[in-house]
Amino acid sequence: MDRRRAIEEAVHSAEMEGGVVCDEFRADMEAYIRGEITPEDMLRHADALYDHNRRGDRILPPA
Repeated sequence: MDRRRAIEEAVHSAEMEGGVVCDEFRADMEAYIRGEITPEDMLRHADALYDHNRRGDRILPPA
């Protein structure tokens, strides 16, 4: 499976479960698809975007 399809399926699955993917993380996913960042980079950025100790509350202002 190519990167784009894997990402699209992951986003679709999250959305079907009621999840929301923010614009910042979508930008990271596009950078991953283009080969500019690694999956680990995406996870590090997600950790910076969200305070996982507070159940996913955003800690950065919306774009």
